[in-house]
Formats: sequence, structure tokens, C-alpha cells
Amino acid sequence: MHIQVITGEGWQGATKQLKHLKELHDWIGEANQLVHAEAYSAAGLVEILEVRSATKQELLVLECSRDQIQAVLEWQSETEDLVDLEDLVIHLVRRAGLQP
Repeated sequence: MHIQVITGEGWQGATKQLKHLKELHDWIGEANQLVHAEAYSAAGLVEILEVRSATKQELLVLECSRDQIQAVLEWQSETEDLVDLEDLVIHLVRRAGLQP
């Protein structure tokens, strides 16, 4: 499993990397690859990512809190030996306004 944490906002709005990921998402057009983290608690986000990872290899998670990011990183550590999750890529976009 590969996890990338992205700052949601740069000096001029969304970072180039976030804009690129959103463009890729629009091009692919699969709504089930996009997760809105604000709809879940930290534990709930991990649960939905477990479900989504069964059918998807790349997920974009928007509006993540610090607690949610920490929970996903802990889940990554707990599951590092699982071959099923080896190719999974998760992009966690930090909620705007959170300090690094």
C-alpha cells in the first residue's frame, strides 16, 4: 500500500499535484474512486477504505483531518504484510486550513 498525503491548498489555491489528481479523476470518471472524508469518523474512513480497496487500486480521499490521516497511516502499518493491498495507492488530501 502506498499513501500520499497532499496539502489541499497552496498559496494560490489548490496545489498543482491536487489539480492534476482531480483532472485524472475527471478523465477516468469513476465516482467510486473518490471518497469524501468529512462524511466519516477516523475509524469509519478506514472501514470504507478497506471496502473500496477490494475493488479499486487507486483512491482519492478529500478533506482529511489530522486524525483521519493518522488512522489511515496506522492501518497501513497494520496491513503492510497483506499481499492484497500491495498495489493499492491512496491519495489523502488534507483539509484546507490545517497546519502541516
